[in-house]
Amino acid sequence: MPIAPEQQRLIDAMVGTWLADERLLPSPLDPAGGVATGRTQARAALEGRVVTADYAEERDDQIVFRGHGVYGWDAELRAYRMYWFDSLQPFPRAGHAVGHWVGHTLTFRVSTSSAEHRYIYDFHEPGYYEFRIEIQRSGGKVETYMHGAYARQ
Repeated sequence: MPIAPEQQRLIDAMVGTWLADERLLPSPLDPAGGVATGRTQARAALEGRVVTADYAEERDDQIVFRGHGVYGWDAELRAYRMYWFDSLQPFPRAGHAVGHWVGHTLTFRVSTSSAEHRYIYDFHEPGYYEFRIEIQRSGGKVETYMHGAYARQ
C-alpha cells in the first residue's frame, strides 16, 4: 500500500538528525529556565507509516531530559497525531495531540483539564525549523515554555 501524500510530507519535513540551540523559559517544570542543546534523531518506521523521533536535551555537558515521539497521518481523522513519551512523564495522561499544517507550520494541540498545550514546528526553510511549546491555562494568556532553532546535520 502506498504512503499517503500527507505522510510523505511529514517524512520529508521531519526525518533526519537535528541539532538545536534551545531556550527554556521559567515554568513550573523548570523554575530557573535557561539554555540547552537539543538533539533529535527522526526516522521513518513501519514502512513509512509513522515517523519516530528520539530527543535528548543537554545542559552543562549532561543529558537532563529524554523524549520519544511517534508522529503519523490519521486518514480517518484527517489530521496528524503525535504521541510523546519522556523522562518526566513516561505515560502522558493527555493522550495524543492532533496536528494540522497551515502553510509551512505544523501545529499539534492537546488539552488537559487545566490547559491547552501547543507544539509548533515551523519548517520555513529547507534543513531548518523552529520549534516552540506554548501553554494556555484555563482563561489565561498563551505562554511560551520553550523555543528552539533546529538545523539538519
